[in-house]
Formats: sequence, structure tokens, C-alpha cells
Amino acid sequence: MVVDEAVLQDVSRPAALEIQQRVILGLAAPVAAWKAAALPDGDLVSAPIVASRLFSSPCVLGANLYGRGGIECEIAFRFARAPIGGSSVTRAGVIDALDGACAAIEVVTSRWGGPLPSSRNAMIADLLANGALVCGPLKANWASTSFASLDVSLRLNGTVMHRATGGHPDSDLVGLLVRFVSDLGNRKIEIQPGTVVTTGSFTGLITAKPGDVVSAEFEGFEPVSVTFGTGGTAGVNHA
Repeated sequence: MVVDEAVLQDVSRPAALEIQQRVILGLAAPVAAWKAAALPDGDLVSAPIVASRLFSSPCVLGANLYGRGGIECEIAFRFARAPIGGSSVTRAGVIDALDGACAAIEVVTSRWGGPLPSSRNAMIADLLANGALVCGPLKANWASTSFASLDVSLRLNGTVMHRATGGHPDSDLVGLLVRFVSDLGNRKIEIQPGTVVTTGSFTGLITAKPGDVVSAEFEGFEPVSVTFGTGGTAGVNHA
């Protein structure tokens, strides 16, 4: 579906969230994960990810999922249960509800049929441009990790495309989760056991093409990888 950029620019936040829910209904699969981000001006944005677009590493994705081929390397967390407190949740409450964290690769593409929309609310309506999320093995003892000084590398077909220490715009990932859970509580949405939440890119955005193998390594975490298949549909190895 191609949508005029001028129309997207005028989408309000309530309208964007309503469109988001309609897109989820159209995907006809349960919500299994979320992506969340705190923007430089303090705005919190989030979008659900359905089970049919959540994968475990290594996996092969079809072009229907990777689309424009954007790649971001992130840290994701899994909730064993809903945190106690809802919109008044605390850091301790969030940490207690988690059963692990993992390296993840988010595949970024637009459902609107053109370039990624520039309007913030249009991005929200577009599920924050999520095409798929690929998760590495879960690490249970993650809590002592310093995300601000985490070494990360991104490889494309074995060639290092990005290597840095840190790189996330807001290294307080637990604080981000607290804000995210609180926001869902205000919207009367409860996190279900097993829900994965990915927390934004350490590596910026790169683009891969059909046949490419993308891998990411975060210090102290098992690596994660995804192959962009040359077939047009489907993906294999769901999380």
C-alpha cells in the first residue's frame, strides 16, 4: 500500500495508535513483542510486534518480511510475568519481572510502500517500521551489564560494518522499560508472560540486500544472525 507522505504528516497521536491497532488486526497474529524508544525530546514511542514476525537466531527471512532491508542491532528483554504496579511500576519491579536479555537484530521496513515516513506519528502508525525481530539466546544474569560501555560489532557477510563501545542514545535501558511499562499501564495494556521488548539501536541503520548474512555481537551476550533469503515469502525458525 502506497500512502501519500502529505497525508502521513498530518496523523495525530491518537489516530496513529488507532491505525497501529488496525495494522495488528490485519496481521492476524497475537502480539509477542514490542519495540520501545525514548526520543531526544523526551517523547516515548512504542509499537507491538506480532508472533509471526518474531524469530530466534539464526534464521532466514523472506523478502515479504525484510522489504527495504533496514537493519538495527539492539538489546531486547523478556518478561517472565507482568510487572507489579502498572503505571506506577518501579525499576525494581521491572527487573524482578524479567527473566533475561539478549542481543537482537531488528529488520526495518515501511508498510506504506515508499521511504520510511518522516512524521513521528506516521512512524507509530507504521509499527515504528518493524518488519521482524530476530533474538539471540537469552542471558539470565544480565543485570550487572553496563550498556553505556558495551562493545558491539555488526557484520555484513563477515565484513565489519560497525564497531563501537556503547552507541545507544539512552544507555539506561531499564529506565526505558520502566517508562514503557508505565505508558502501557496508562493505556490499560498489560504485558503478557513471555513478551519480548527491544530497546533501540546501538549501531544506527544499515541496509542489507537479498542473500546477505547479517550478524551482531554484544560483549557478554551470545551473537545473533539473520540471512535475507532470495525467495519472496515467509521466514523460518520462529522464536
